[in-house]
Parts: sequence; C-alpha cells; structure tokens
Amino acid sequence: MDGLVKFWDLRGSDRGPIRVLKGHTHWISSVHYNRFHDQLVLTGGTDSLVNLWRVSSISSAPLLELDDDDVTVGGDAFGTSDMPEDATTANPSDFLPPRPSPTGTATYFDTTDMCVGRMEHQESVVGVSWSKCDAWLYASLSYDGQVVVNHVPSKEKYKILL
Repeated sequence: MDGLVKFWDLRGSDRGPIRVLKGHTHWISSVHYNRFHDQLVLTGGTDSLVNLWRVSSISSAPLLELDDDDVTVGGDAFGTSDMPEDATTANPSDFLPPRPSPTGTATYFDTTDMCVGRMEHQESVVGVSWSKCDAWLYASLSYDGQVVVNHVPSKEKYKILL
C-alpha cells in the first residue's frame, strides 16, 4: 500500500530495485510500458489516479534535452495546458530524491524520470493499456465502468522522436 512503482534489473536479482517512483497514495492496480517507446509507463491505482511516466533513465533510447527555460511544470512545456493545473503541477512528495539503497545502488528518482501526465477517475482504476495501433494513445478503465482514452502530450512525443 506504499503507492510506489519499482523497477528491477533481473540480471542482478540479489540487488534491490534500480528505480522507485512515487505517484500514488494507495495501491497500484495496473502498470503497462509502451512497447514502441519503452521510456513511457502508465500506472493506475485504487486512489483513482492514472499517471503517465517518462522513465528515460532506464530506457534503451536517448531523450532530447531541452534548455532550462523550455522546461516548466504546470504549463505548456509538457503539452498539458488542456489539463487542470492541479493535475500537472509537480508535487515534491511525488518524487523521492536520489539516494543510495542499503545495497549501494541508486534506487530513487532521477532527473530524467518524471510524471508527465496525470488524470483522475471518480472510482478506482482497474486497468490501463496502450493502443495496439497508435503508440501515443492509451486508455484507462475505472471500477464504475468509465473508459477514458487519452494521448501522450505533444512535447513528450517530440522529446522522444527527435
């Protein structure tokens, strides 16, 4: 019930997770990575949140770096101006700072890893999934039967493609 998303390197199973992201306040019920762009990960939880993560630090593909003045949280820089401001504003408690684990490996938030999209259902999220025909579309299903189809923000697409 910690609301953490943990990534392991299965080649070294004796170590702890290599990345830990915090973006939920209750159980995470569904996690899916994008099979076309492996730095994109969806999570849905019993806290009714759906988070879209960019986890570039463990991706096989590089990420376009932007100037500091191009990056803003809560505005257009992530292409989320159509979302409510409270859904896109970064909360420092959502991310754990980098620190070594007891095994000596870095396990917490990296500056290239961040929540780039967030939406809230009225009930618990029971499933999230990526589209099979469009790499930028995803859907979420809540306990009350509501299905929401959404897309990766344009700014994130350009960072991945360029």
